[in-house]
Amino acid sequence: MIHLNWSAPSLWHGLRAYAREAGWLLVAPPRPSGPPKNPRAFDGVIVLIGEDTLFDVRKSFPGAKIVDIRGVEGLKPDGLVMVDHERVGRMAAEYLHGLGCRSFLGLDLKKYWRGLRERVTAYGRRLAELGVARESSRVLHYDDWGKYEAGDVGTLRTRLKRALAGMALPVGVFSADGYAADVFEQGVMELGYRVPEDIAVLSTDNDRSICEMARVPLSSVDVNLSKLGYEAARLLDRLMAGDKNAPREIVIPPLGIEKRRSTERTSCDDPIVTAIMEYIREHFMEKITAELIIHDIHASRTNAFVRFRKVMGRSIGEEIERVRIEHAQSLLTTTDYKVDAVARLSGYLNTSAFCRAFKACTGRTPSEVRSRR
Repeated sequence: MIHLNWSAPSLWHGLRAYAREAGWLLVAPPRPSGPPKNPRAFDGVIVLIGEDTLFDVRKSFPGAKIVDIRGVEGLKPDGLVMVDHERVGRMAAEYLHGLGCRSFLGLDLKKYWRGLRERVTAYGRRLAELGVARESSRVLHYDDWGKYEAGDVGTLRTRLKRALAGMALPVGVFSADGYAADVFEQGVMELGYRVPEDIAVLSTDNDRSICEMARVPLSSVDVNLSKLGYEAARLLDRLMAGDKNAPREIVIPPLGIEKRRSTERTSCDDPIVTAIMEYIREHFMEKITAELIIHDIHASRTNAFVRFRKVMGRSIGEEIERVRIEHAQSLLTTTDYKVDAVARLSGYLNTSAFCRAFKACTGRTPSEVRSRR
């Protein structure tokens, strides 16, 4: 039995993939709004319910093994499989910071489930670790993203103006929820801001029906919902089989960031720095150096080095390395390319040098990253 108050196609892909492998008879009512009217007999149940729809799953599904995929307090399941919300927030902070944003905003949904709030909290914490000053990082507390209608336009506009007042452009914005990101993006564009030139918007969950249909297609942290569904089903199978060694909790790390236009070109007040960053993004797979970039954009060597470090907080060479490693991480988690192919596609001619650089930047080897996807 699958009882989900919220879902996405990728989550179902994972659930159904394991169900096919295991030969399950799968009962999955579309988006139930509450508990079943009468107790139902099932061998196992995977549930995703919110605090506002919490019910006694033991009473509703007597004798069944229960796996929760949300982490709602008070549910007391037999097993829990959930997204690593801490890593989602940290990944968002590192990505937007790497774009060269000068200030940062998190969209807080405090009335929503705690996992979304944990993402925003981790986002702010990681920005502080990266050296972002407190006055350059804010949180917009707004609870009614899901109720956005024509009558709410004035209220939302006022809140957005207040949140963005005095923030240095470009602003990096992280939303822990896809729908909120879409509403926010439309709101700031109505205020005259340009996305992504003035404001880079990063969503979460990578729901293509939202991200790809947004006014400016939304980049998103892919939280790996397919793996979440698959691992939840596999854990339920082990619990139903009486496996005493089955884990009681599994945490799924995010897959990476799917980049779309909402973060494609974040501007910078310094034209030299902007030119360098654009050059790196366009040529990182090639054999480039800081000296070559400066030569090709016709900039003064000393001036370019100083200005880039002042704005970005790192050297041009470090930025080349960062972009290459970020691309390599994406390839390792989304493809089956061999490590030497990943190295070449990320701008490294030598696989050993790539592995050393990767370990230095991430603390893990390429093989370790791939094994955890």
